[in-house]
Amino acid sequence: MDEFTSRALSAKDNEEKFYRFAIDSNRFIKRCAFLTCHRFISESDDEWSISLIAFYEAVRSFDAGKGSFKSFASLVIKRRLMDYFDSQSRHSSELLTNPYTFDGQFENEEVSAFELEVARSSQNESHEGVPGTTDLEDEVAAISLIAASYGFELHDIGGCSPKAAKTKAACAKVVSAIFESDELFSTMRRKKNLPYTRLLSLEGVSKKLLERHRKYLIIAAEIRRGDFPQLAEYIVSL
Repeated sequence: MDEFTSRALSAKDNEEKFYRFAIDSNRFIKRCAFLTCHRFISESDDEWSISLIAFYEAVRSFDAGKGSFKSFASLVIKRRLMDYFDSQSRHSSELLTNPYTFDGQFENEEVSAFELEVARSSQNESHEGVPGTTDLEDEVAAISLIAASYGFELHDIGGCSPKAAKTKAACAKVVSAIFESDELFSTMRRKKNLPYTRLLSLEGVSKKLLERHRKYLIIAAEIRRGDFPQLAEYIVSL
């Protein structure tokens, strides 16, 4: 069994090992995308997010009986990208674009510092050992993998972050509850969703609030619980 396959099996049921494996597999994932798209894929492209989610799917569904993980993952990534292209051709009037790629312009004028830093960092390549790569870019790359494990893309939070003071206060209560409870955090990670029942018992927290800000709350909780010192500075006001 080759080392790549061995790491995939080891990362299958271990979140921390998966994140490290995915980061180390950055070039492999982009090469798979390149072979299907016939062009270089950057981390601000939709194809990158699709490839990353496909890689996560491949790790989770892989077993030793499927042979080489590289071959298996390459096939899964290719299939997901082809599905995406088919969807694009069927809905050509719908343009799926990262909201942070319009020359720095944002549809929503009220954008948080956290969203701005994610946008800026997401524009850059995050290869380990590449000159110019910052710790913040590394954090953004890592939290992007976590977002992918929940089935969404990091830039999705731009449309669901709290803006009003009252909403921010309610969201802060939710994030703090998840941060302070090992049980709530482990439930969120295991179910890949917010632990609605427990959170709805918090004063001032409604189902509508949890559903509307779900992705933002998940990422904020992951940042507070994880090793993201720089990103944490941008959600401190949450």
